[in-house]
Amino acid sequence: MGPIFGENYMQKLKALYWRLFIIRLSFRWIFNYNLGDEVVFKNQVWMLAQGVKSPVWTLSRSEGRVEAHEDQFRKVHTPRNYWRSFTSGYRFYMTSWYSTWMHQGIKPWMRGCRIWGK
Repeated sequence: MGPIFGENYMQKLKALYWRLFIIRLSFRWIFNYNLGDEVVFKNQVWMLAQGVKSPVWTLSRSEGRVEAHEDQFRKVHTPRNYWRSFTSGYRFYMTSWYSTWMHQGIKPWMRGCRIWGK
């Protein structure tokens, strides 16, 4: 007698597991700074345009760009800003890690990468 569940069922279950895992990781992005987030800097709303030199970020608005340290600005707390952060995380994991995790799982070397959020 064969297995109760087919191979296709197990593959779908595995895909669901990794998608739920990625959703959980993406929630960690909500309170962190992410590209495209709106922040308040010197009592004005700016957008985070560049963060390669974190903790120093490039802020942008129609008047131009400025660099500021994370201590000098704060994230705007709106549902839209939170949703943007969540979807940024979700897209990052789905495009960069989903396929790898589906086929190989999480390898020890991956734990050292700065991809896990705070």
